[in-house]
Amino acid sequence: MAAIFSEPTSTRELNVTDVLLNSTQKTDPSDCMVLTFEEFIPWDNPDNLISAETVVILRRISESLSVPLFLFGGPANLINMAVFYKQGLKERINVCLFSLSLSDFLYLTIIVFLHGEQIYKQFITEEAYGVVFRFIANHNMIGFYGLTWVSEVISAIIACERCFCIMQPLRSQTVLSTSTTTIIIVLVNVMVVGLYFVVGARYRIVCAYDPTTNRDVWIVASSKFFLDNQNVIGFFDSYVYGIAIPMVSIVVVVVTTTLTLLKLRQAAAWRAGTSSSGIVSAREVALTMMLVYNSIFFTVCVSPIALFRVVWPFIPEINPGRRHHNMFFAGLWVLDAMSYINATFNIVVYYSMGSRYRQTFWQLLGKANKKDHNRKNCSDVENWWKF
Repeated sequence: MAAIFSEPTSTRELNVTDVLLNSTQKTDPSDCMVLTFEEFIPWDNPDNLISAETVVILRRISESLSVPLFLFGGPANLINMAVFYKQGLKERINVCLFSLSLSDFLYLTIIVFLHGEQIYKQFITEEAYGVVFRFIANHNMIGFYGLTWVSEVISAIIACERCFCIMQPLRSQTVLSTSTTTIIIVLVNVMVVGLYFVVGARYRIVCAYDPTTNRDVWIVASSKFFLDNQNVIGFFDSYVYGIAIPMVSIVVVVVTTTLTLLKLRQAAAWRAGTSSSGIVSAREVALTMMLVYNSIFFTVCVSPIALFRVVWPFIPEINPGRRHHNMFFAGLWVLDAMSYINATFNIVVYYSMGSRYRQTFWQLLGKANKKDHNRKNCSDVENWWKF
């Protein structure tokens, strides 16, 4: 999230991060902290490759996308959960997919709370942070944003599960139980989201007075909690959430998906259609096809986000308060939109590629079409090696 993904800048009276001016004129700054700069105003620095106006436009676009994507993605993820629940949570993969849909639903919900209020007023004010956003940030509720990292970790777990099932179809049925998988996912949720409550506590939205423009601004400032524990919090923010989780998730998904495809191509030489011989069953092939496409979609959406998170700490000038302050926030608003998309459209992959998913989907509506399911399943098994 662009508004929270930030670092303190160099000021004499305030640790300032992302700042976008509103239109409120002010003559008496006594009720706000005074904003002063030692070198230059970050968003108006002439060295910026992107103007402050462009950042505002990208912010408005990203915020505007949050509502329609929630209106589609919210029900879509609820449908996904209903389908996987009906298929049975005794199956390990259904537990994983159910958990992924749940985390995506909760993520889209918190995004709407964070940015939804901006939609109706974005054309009448340039204020970057609304009442709801400020309440969430100032009451230590930003931790829920950690759900975006939960989604990444679960996607990696799903890719590993599929790879294991294809590489070792017999052992995979006994080595890792559904209950163990459930415990792992619950622990992932608790640890990733819980620790992000600590990281999110580094930020506060405060009022500051900018004497250069005679205006009040809402800014993201470092909290006292962060200033007292900045080494520990900075480590988790920059290296755990900024580098380790996104990069490990991407690498795991890419490697395991590649191994899965190679194994499927190898198995195609035997055209296996039964699991009795120790080869992958037709049902596993169809399910794996769906999840391979899902991994590809995940990689396309998340790779730019992960790359940006890894690179920006090592390019000092593309950071908040530095010479290319605007480029930093422009990139974050674009990448935020990609994270919303990643949490929204899995249902398209599931429905278009998953014959069993389609069958269950129509059963939920009381309109199961077994003929279409059987026809599509046969087509899937005949053509899966054409990746």
